[in-house]
Amino acid sequence: MSSNNDLTILLTLWDRVPCTFRWMSYANKMHLPFKVLIADGGSDESAGEVLADHANFPEVDYEYIRYPFDATPTHYYAKVLDALNRVATPFVVLADNDDFFIVDALLRSLDFLKSHQDFSSCRGTIAGVRITPDASLGELSNVYGPEVSFVRQVYSDKSNLEETAVERVRNYFSNYRANWYDVFRTEQTRNSFQVLRDLDTRDLILSQHVPMLLGVIAGKVQIEPYVYLFRQLEGPSSCDQIETQQNADLFDRMLLDSWSVDFKGFLDLISEAICRKDGIPSEDARRHVKEGYRTLMTPGIVNCLLGSAPQARSTRITNKLFSRMGPAGPALRKLYPSVRRMIGGRGDYHGRDFIPAAKLTAEDDFKLIYDFLAAPPLAITNTKQTPLRSSLGYSSG
Repeated sequence: MSSNNDLTILLTLWDRVPCTFRWMSYANKMHLPFKVLIADGGSDESAGEVLADHANFPEVDYEYIRYPFDATPTHYYAKVLDALNRVATPFVVLADNDDFFIVDALLRSLDFLKSHQDFSSCRGTIAGVRITPDASLGELSNVYGPEVSFVRQVYSDKSNLEETAVERVRNYFSNYRANWYDVFRTEQTRNSFQVLRDLDTRDLILSQHVPMLLGVIAGKVQIEPYVYLFRQLEGPSSCDQIETQQNADLFDRMLLDSWSVDFKGFLDLISEAICRKDGIPSEDARRHVKEGYRTLMTPGIVNCLLGSAPQARSTRITNKLFSRMGPAGPALRKLYPSVRRMIGGRGDYHGRDFIPAAKLTAEDDFKLIYDFLAAPPLAITNTKQTPLRSSLGYSSG
């Protein structure tokens, strides 16, 4: 596949080194045509030792940058901003090392944005992949394996096509269209992360909404019907999972001394962006943001309050809570099950319709990912003792 100079994939690292090697092995196998910029802020420096030798991944056009440790979310956002300032292509997409892009889908998203200037981002549908751990693979037990299943859709697959920013923001809060992994115009993403870095919020959930909302405010969001990205479900721990464990659930974190300050900064920022885009009064913008955030977060907070109550009792409490919310109660009650799954964490996928590998066909994008995951390398060994390409199973084929 010929090289593409329009898109850079920004791969942000926070340890999980076996996943990084897997990501690069997949990119190498796919002859990835895009530039890859790797921003490593993890504590494990072994990835850099391997990535320093470009001969290990000859089919990937990449640059590796070692950053100071991502000790806080703000350190991470500063790292991303610095990396974005190095991106020379007009479009960029963020990537995690436990995800898999479909090359043709990225190209189609690029083509759409080139011909639709009023859209800020585009992607296809995001699917999920679950790997059953295989103890015989050692540290690769949750990275590769022959027992793989899929879910066709992880996030909403509906576009956000409203004409005004305030309408698109309301739509975002009502349906939670995660656009973090969309193809964006580089300048838009760069501006979003500069604002996010300067905001310096300590709440990870609030901060993650900032670039997504700023993208929605900047323009329409297109979601196409083709499979675009596979996210590993129930995979190795990530920095956001660890942060969530430290700061507890949605309700508990709102009781922290810092939360009110963080939310005020979030509210001021998003409201001001809406005002600039639509020219509406500040009071109206703030009201829409507060109402929308309440709509988005209520089901998850209700879930936290219910805790481990028995199912029958949980249902009675839930019904009572929503019945006291006035006209919005019925709509929130209907929204509750789906939002509860989304907010519940990456491990809360037991209610989804998984597809066993046996049902895949040769034409499926799912089959492509399955074939890659079901053929793990023999072992990860000391690179000083064994040539890397043979030990990790990497090749240019």
